[in-house]
Parts: sequence; structure tokens; C-alpha cells
Amino acid sequence: MPLSLPSWLKIKPQRKLITQLPVPRFSFLGEQDGPVERTVKARWLPILAARPEIRRAFLVRASYEGPNDLHVVLALCSSAGPDVSLIEALRVPYAAIFSRDCPLDIVFASATHESQIERVCPPFYTAV
Repeated sequence: MPLSLPSWLKIKPQRKLITQLPVPRFSFLGEQDGPVERTVKARWLPILAARPEIRRAFLVRASYEGPNDLHVVLALCSSAGPDVSLIEALRVPYAAIFSRDCPLDIVFASATHESQIERVCPPFYTAV
């Protein structure tokens, strides 16, 4: 006789935690800041400080396709480029604060992106 589990006990397939999405057109709009954002930024600080390749970090609002397509982006300025282990480390405090349905967009910013971001948003982390 097959075992039938209630729906709340069934194991759901694991969601892919990291998805790379090409975004052909976007613009940075301004800083994302508030009490909750300051909490998550504070939890990210020791993680970022432990990574000498990270020079600066911004939490910035961005529009990907048009003015009504707004996203919050963690922009990292790194001398080493994308790092999956860093993304996973930053995801932990974020997930402890925000719901699973609130994705975190992360970009490893180029020098061009960094100059665009700093025009509209101060960094919340700068390496010493």
C-alpha cells in the first residue's frame, strides 16, 4: 500500500537560490534606506569586512526596464568579481529578516556602474 502524506508534509522541490538574469537596460534611482534596511545592512557589515576584495557596497533602488519596474539591489564593488560563497553568506541575514518571497538582487558593479550608483546613493560599506 503506498504511503500518502498530507500536503503540508510533502517535500517540495528545492528552489534555485541563485539565478543569473541578464538585464540589458537599467538605471539606478536612489538609496533604499529605512529601519529594516539599516538592520540588514548592519548584519552585512562583518561579512563584507571579512572580504578584502570588497571595496564598497550600496543598497540602491533600480529600474530594469521602465519607471514602474523597481527593484532593490545590493551592489558590490569587488576587485575579484562575482563570488557565490559571498552571495550565500549575505543571503543568510537577509533571509532571517525578509520573507522567502522577497528576492534579493545582487550585482557585482563595474567601475561604470559604481560611478552611476554613487551619484544617487551613498555606500553603506566602505573598506578601510
